[in-house]
Amino acid sequence: MRRTRSIDPLAAVLLAAGALLRVAQYLANRSLFLDEAGLAMSALRRSYAGMLQPLELGQVAPAGFMMLEKLAVVLFGESEYALRLVPLLAGLASLLLFRRVALRCLEGAAVPIAVGLFALCGRLIDYSSELKQYSTDVAICLLLLDTALQAREAASGRRPILLLGAFGAAAIWISHPAVFVLAAAGVTLAVSAALSGDWKRLRLLVAAVLLWVGSFVACWAATLAVTARNTAMAALWAEGFPHSISDLMWLPRVLGAMFEYAAGPSFRGLGVLAFFVGCLALAVSDREKLALLAAPFLLTLIAAAGHRYPFADRLILFLFPPLFLLIGIGADRIRAGLHAAAPMAGAVWLALLFFHPVRDAARDLVRPRTREELRPVFAEVLAKRRPEDRIYVYHGANCAFLYYSRRFGFPPEDAVIGIHTTNDWTLYREDLGRLRRGRTWVLFSHVFTSDGMNEERLFLHFLDDMGRRLDAVAKPGASAYLYDLGGERVKESAR
Repeated sequence: MRRTRSIDPLAAVLLAAGALLRVAQYLANRSLFLDEAGLAMSALRRSYAGMLQPLELGQVAPAGFMMLEKLAVVLFGESEYALRLVPLLAGLASLLLFRRVALRCLEGAAVPIAVGLFALCGRLIDYSSELKQYSTDVAICLLLLDTALQAREAASGRRPILLLGAFGAAAIWISHPAVFVLAAAGVTLAVSAALSGDWKRLRLLVAAVLLWVGSFVACWAATLAVTARNTAMAALWAEGFPHSISDLMWLPRVLGAMFEYAAGPSFRGLGVLAFFVGCLALAVSDREKLALLAAPFLLTLIAAAGHRYPFADRLILFLFPPLFLLIGIGADRIRAGLHAAAPMAGAVWLALLFFHPVRDAARDLVRPRTREELRPVFAEVLAKRRPEDRIYVYHGANCAFLYYSRRFGFPPEDAVIGIHTTNDWTLYREDLGRLRRGRTWVLFSHVFTSDGMNEERLFLHFLDDMGRRLDAVAKPGASAYLYDLGGERVKESAR
């Protein structure tokens, strides 16, 4: 790593801004949405050893990550703040780790460019305050990449390789995609050692790889084999796999989505250009470094082509560190070329590249993101509810309802949990028919839309036929309606 007494002031400001944005979103304390609530129930109900078993409510997360979540609950309680503490700490650690890796890989203005894009990336900020493993994936990727770069620089040292072996073996249990970063690092460093004739170094690397393989085999036997058979998850992430060998648009589609997250929808082409310029620059100057940064992309795409790991959305968040490093190299090269031709052109180039990240970060700082605000809806329902009022929970709200019923001291068995069907909507009407005459609150969140049909509107259509609407509570992504289900008698009296 290039030794400097202090980090570049601009990069320091950007790191501070990134930390502020992550903490601000965390402190906004939005309600848990469906997936978060599903993981929360496993963290609350299970022992550490129980995290090795399939998780509740169909959720998937690494056993090591879930054990960290259990530790947070044991130490700090059951609140959303406690449950989201691990992702927040991972997000803040990622900023510092990215700075370290950037100083190892980049020079000059490329450092603050890459640091700025990483610090202001909306997806990274969002998942730093969400009870999911993706922020941890990013931190693990950076830790492994930093250690691999140390091993590369310390050509005769054993310690970085031993650390890489130990970190890699542990990382497999905490982050599913860590295997792609490890495979890229192991192959790159081993090939380099073989080509240089450094057989001692190669033996150490082989020992590290064998340690990773042993850890992966144990993890596969304990947890991953069951996860791999989760057909519901495979169906959910179908867009992350090519439909067939002739699906020629799949690769441009998934790569386009990735660069849209990086540079925004209007200027993702600039991100693509900077990425490939960065790759070409390293291909000329440092192919080993290029392999360390680019190979995880290739390996993940190969896994997706074999329908083993989806190349889509938050599952590829771990690729954002090498993505922004390569964009930083290319963006600086383009900036320098434009500046030489016209001084303002380089500034305009950077302004366009940062337009969406800066705009979105400022917007989210003023108005933090929300998703499914069932907590205030449920709290208002409980405040307004009469003793005789029933509660019916729409199936999409079930996970969050289980968590918040525990938080609010409401016995979940006192509610009617709705069914989920995908092929016969009349079954929903029959399910609502289970409700007796009288007042009923119907809770909604995570509403599904199938074949253009919004299920909340469908339910309200059925309920309006069954009775009379008395009240409604609505928040972003969640709602509740109070009905007097008196059948035709109520309808007649309402006329």
